[in-house]
Amino acid sequence: KKLLETYFEGNKEINAKKILSTWHKDAKIISTEKFIGMEGWEEFEEYYMKKLNGDKSKWDIDFEIVSIDLFKGCAIVRVDVKYKVDKEVFGETQFLNLLKDDKGWLIYSKIFKFYPLI
Repeated sequence: KKLLETYFEGNKEINAKKILSTWHKDAKIISTEKFIGMEGWEEFEEYYMKKLNGDKSKWDIDFEIVSIDLFKGCAIVRVDVKYKVDKEVFGETQFLNLLKDDKGWLIYSKIFKFYPLI
């Protein structure tokens, strides 16, 4: 739970460093739009800060954990996300794959899809 809270906080703050602290160094992010590695979080931070002209008051993001499937140190978490970027509003569904080792939980991969909200 703490790992997911840190991941959500990092997104809310548009803070790539905080987000990366929740991911395994070799993790993968996959969608129909693109396939990226961890450098994608730095792109995320740059992209949205530019889109917002550096004004984080135009940014809002809400997370809802829809389900957690947990088995012996493995987890799949479905998260529904609602974004507000200035006047644009859209959704995303994420499936996060987590593994627990002797140091704790980390996110190893994410598949996701963006969609318009009406």
